[in-house]
Amino acid sequence: MRGLEIHSSPDKKKYVIGGAIAFVILVIAAPFLSSTYSYLKIATSSIDESICPVYDFKRPASFLIDNSTAVEIINDEKFRLKSVQKVSGAVRIDTTVFDNQPDVDDDPKLWANFAKFHKYLELTFPTVYALLEVNYVNTYGIVFHWKGSDKHLKPLMLAAHQDVVPVQKDTLDAWTYPPFEGHYDGEYLYGRGSSDCKNVLIAILESFELLISKGYEPKRSIVAAFGFDEEASGIVGAQNIAKYLEKTFGKESMYAIIDEGQGLTTDANTNQVIAIPGTGEKGYVDILVELTTPGGHSSVPPDHTSIGIVSELAYLIEKDPYNSILTEKNPYLNYLQCGAVHQGKKGGLSSFMKKAILRAGFDKYANSKVLELLRANLLTKYLVTTSQAIDIVKGGEKVNALPEYTKMVVNHRVAIETTLDEVRSNFIERAKILANKYGLDLEGFGEAIIDNKSSKGKFVISNFSSPLKSAPVTPVDDKVWEYLAGTTRHVFEDLVFTKGNKLDYPIVTAPSIMTGNTDTRYYWNLTKNIFRYSPMYLDDFVKGTNIHSVDEKLKFDNHLQLLTFFYEFIQNVDTAEANNK
Repeated sequence: MRGLEIHSSPDKKKYVIGGAIAFVILVIAAPFLSSTYSYLKIATSSIDESICPVYDFKRPASFLIDNSTAVEIINDEKFRLKSVQKVSGAVRIDTTVFDNQPDVDDDPKLWANFAKFHKYLELTFPTVYALLEVNYVNTYGIVFHWKGSDKHLKPLMLAAHQDVVPVQKDTLDAWTYPPFEGHYDGEYLYGRGSSDCKNVLIAILESFELLISKGYEPKRSIVAAFGFDEEASGIVGAQNIAKYLEKTFGKESMYAIIDEGQGLTTDANTNQVIAIPGTGEKGYVDILVELTTPGGHSSVPPDHTSIGIVSELAYLIEKDPYNSILTEKNPYLNYLQCGAVHQGKKGGLSSFMKKAILRAGFDKYANSKVLELLRANLLTKYLVTTSQAIDIVKGGEKVNALPEYTKMVVNHRVAIETTLDEVRSNFIERAKILANKYGLDLEGFGEAIIDNKSSKGKFVISNFSSPLKSAPVTPVDDKVWEYLAGTTRHVFEDLVFTKGNKLDYPIVTAPSIMTGNTDTRYYWNLTKNIFRYSPMYLDDFVKGTNIHSVDEKLKFDNHLQLLTFFYEFIQNVDTAEANNK
């Protein structure tokens, strides 16, 4: 018996084939259709200008009565040269600190130059030392307290640090002027610490000096705190100052804190001057890798020495960077949105990109387009990703002896959305690849990860310094922010951009994030209003200052802008009207 034969009609075959083709086309076209839909959704959206308000000018009453002092700071040549002498003298005193320095009591000679620096400050600002209460914390930390008449007003705190980073001896010939000469060429003052950040410290004391000379008597107390090892994480200086301040004034005792940071710049996307106080800081962790392997004579080496293996780990790290991420947790999103809302006719942002920025907090497609923009610029790239920099590698002692010990230190500045544990875990995973490849044991942060009791060698991974989680984000919707922004407009629109460089738009103050860390890491308990902000105008903060590099320099116009800001801001907030309700 023959089996039942089923014959399909030609029309049915055509239907099946047509459906299959349509399905394939749909699968291929789906991403494009989805992308087009996402694009159109952004392009047709509206712009909400209320997302970033422009605050009115805040001018002190003294300025409205007689603006001659503020004008003198900015424009008078005699005043300028006196100020140059004060900053130059500070730069001439070498207050270098290195990593992992001992406490003051453990090695007093190591810190002796700070005594010279203190003597210089006393001689340079005698009226400040005579009128204000001066306290020394852990010998070389300085806390000035200018007591106000109204105890109900929380003190304003201004901060800076006395120390500077080392000058590499191999670079001395590359300096235009010796790094501790404090040379002034009529426009720039050169020297280590000129822009990071003895200029800030001197500007604070100059503002006090000026106010005293005018007979100013504050209602709101003012505190100035100067650490002395910020460049080595502030462990000896600011950490102890913070304890002193909490004990003396209490938690949540400060009106606001202004420490070193970026100031004003021309935004690369909008081509407009914008003020960018740091309202947050990335996290921080230095990871130390140590590899021990058997020694021996170099004439019979293994295929890979400890230096070779550690170098391979460095290669794995650098070829695997962290992904970019931008959420509403990051103040930089708010900065971008301020720029997008207030971009003028000369701005470089397209209408589409402006709208994408405004939707980036909740729209994945828009977010991806904004990240593409930020990744293309080195200055913005690391505001939205965790950085990793291989800064120290050491190994070997003799050219004909195999290295038995090699170490590497990798510096990470951790994105707000990433945890320290994620960074550690990621680092361990990379080390595991090589430990398995070369038969090595591996210990990570005190835990045995691979423990074969191998005779081939052992990786040990640990913290090189105290890790730091990302900072709490400062609010930008209160009175303190309003006064900061209003004073910024006053100083720069009334006094700085006034003639050929006059602006035809208001200066917007927008929150941003620091890629580096400051002494404020220890001051979180004192106030929620912390600003890493040095209000002075620079096109490029890094290139304009050569910070931490050869020919570190300070454009002296910038110093006078900073001094003017402190002078005016202290007076502006000297009222209960500046308080948060």
